[in-house]
Amino acid sequence: MSPPRLFIAGAMLALLAASSIAANELKPYSGTVADFAAQDLQGKPVRFAAFRGKVVLLNFWATWCPPCRKEMPAMERLHRAYRERGLVVLAVSQDEAPLEEVRRFAVSLGLTFPVWHDRAREAARHYSLPGVPTSYLIAHDGQLAYRVLGEYDWDGREAHSAVELLLDEAGK
Repeated sequence: MSPPRLFIAGAMLALLAASSIAANELKPYSGTVADFAAQDLQGKPVRFAAFRGKVVLLNFWATWCPPCRKEMPAMERLHRAYRERGLVVLAVSQDEAPLEEVRRFAVSLGLTFPVWHDRAREAARHYSLPGVPTSYLIAHDGQLAYRVLGEYDWDGREAHSAVELLLDEAGK
């Protein structure tokens, strides 16, 4: 990583670390989902619009981010708990690293939900991404319902309640 990029990455981590104590709560958030393109772990082009009509946990992360690595196992458990009810967990890597590095990361954690690579950071521009990890819970109607800045406990009751609420609304 070049020195300017290393500085920017370090500054982003410091900013998130400084704000994570107050910011890592599941907070109501409003807005409309933006479509974006990325690559799946096989290198095939994919579009976020493919999940239209679904309840989605959209997580932005990077392989170099320790809080991202720490929250991924809880996201996997959330995925396993609610996938049969229709929850889609999607992790979108913001790495400049090659796809193979992103793939190794996902395999090392045993992730079974979709993991995409957005090397061009198209999604980050659409969502004005403040840093990683950042997550959005998206309602079935395409509205952003909640946002979390920083690492979050996806095993917690608050997370499960929010997911259940959105899934119940989708089933009506």
